[in-house]
Amino acid sequence: MTDGSKGMAIETPAALTRLAEAAAARGERIWFVGGSVRNALLGLPASDLDITGKLLHAEVQALCDGLGIKCVQMDTFLGTLHINLGNGIIAEYTPFRTERYAPGGAHRPESVFFGVSMEEDALRRDFTVNALYRDVLTGELADPLGGAADVERKLLRACSRDTLSSDALRILRLIRFSAELGFSVAPETEEDARRNAALLDDIVPERKREELEKILIADAKYGGGTVSVTSENIPVTFGEAENVFNALMRMDALGVWEHLIPELTEGRGEEQNKLYHKYTVQEHIFRTVAAAPRDPLIRLTMLLHDVAKPYTFRRDGNYHLHNVNGVPMAARILDGLRFPVKTRETVTALVKAHMLDTAKNAKESTLRKHFAALGRENTARLIAVRESDVHGCGTEDDFVAVKFRELFATMLTDGTPFSERELAIGGKGIMEATHLPAGTAIGAVKAELHAHCVHRPQDNTPERLAALAPRTEAARRALKGLAPKAD
Repeated sequence: MTDGSKGMAIETPAALTRLAEAAAARGERIWFVGGSVRNALLGLPASDLDITGKLLHAEVQALCDGLGIKCVQMDTFLGTLHINLGNGIIAEYTPFRTERYAPGGAHRPESVFFGVSMEEDALRRDFTVNALYRDVLTGELADPLGGAADVERKLLRACSRDTLSSDALRILRLIRFSAELGFSVAPETEEDARRNAALLDDIVPERKREELEKILIADAKYGGGTVSVTSENIPVTFGEAENVFNALMRMDALGVWEHLIPELTEGRGEEQNKLYHKYTVQEHIFRTVAAAPRDPLIRLTMLLHDVAKPYTFRRDGNYHLHNVNGVPMAARILDGLRFPVKTRETVTALVKAHMLDTAKNAKESTLRKHFAALGRENTARLIAVRESDVHGCGTEDDFVAVKFRELFATMLTDGTPFSERELAIGGKGIMEATHLPAGTAIGAVKAELHAHCVHRPQDNTPERLAALAPRTEAARRALKGLAPKAD
């Protein structure tokens, strides 16, 4: 069960060493458990610092109080403590325990039992590679379920046959760990996941959303982190995050999408025009996600950008306007998974815009109008979306939206106002220039001036706009309405 010679050392904060020494003085041990132990064996950084032992949470709380270590009870039912070890490091302590779950796949157990052995504690965990323990003081490795061998084999195996049925969220964690670590899945665990996928319906949307977000950027976990596509940074990507693509396909093979985003199953096996698409609708969607920069918003957009294609084809016999039809579908999906409103607004705007100039013949004036309507940041994101979309077709893997990039760069430097707030004249200036009173007409004049300056940014000066304001159609109509009528 134990082997002190395996693996790398885990960096131990001084406060944790003091706590472990205090526990040892009482004849008890504090153990690292889970991801930190697994990652030490793999030579990867620890992402979480989970600790455990026989001591009950109240006993550990008392030890922390005596040592002057800040400790907060997070969940007395589960026995969870958050221990502040300094320098922003929080360790989560839970005593050895077993759990009982109600029928279904709900995430939270209905009863918890403390005072159990390490072996019993290990069996209630998710996968054997996460049921590894290392003594905080001695570095001794405890391996009740053979997890070290599974780490060496790069294999994910459930700790018991009811691991996934008792807590169906672990099915998504299985897919995420496989993608993040590059591990395969034991056949019996994969079968358990497939058999219990419907229990995902019992999991609250927020928890499913969190796991989905992590799956979409699984290549970032140990691959340099995420990026943010902004007006100052629009990365060019030609590769494909194979682990992300495989994770999305595995979710389909295990029947997960039916209980997460069922709309993504409708494009399964649906062929597209071979002139433009090498893959089915569903595979194309998954490949665009994997081709996108490691920006969570872009990855999420790619997952939903063609979600309406099957519906549109069934209705019309073609894919025309699938971007427009995709807006309410994407909004409904995002709301159902409790994504923030801002995320929904951004993603749906990009879904609607993603077909812009696919024929590559749009005039500059047309593109300027669309870019201004999207705004700086969403225009930058749209460029990443267009490139990811083409890369996911399998026909132009070296495509770069040069036209979009060049025009956008020009608009960023020539003074193009991307909103009415960026005009060099405000409502007061417009009233002075037009002699109109405050009211809706001023807003209409401002909108016309903004549209004018999107195409002629050199006119965005106070003097020039003051001269143009009275000549706008909105000002003329308003002044005509104010003119005294003849008797």
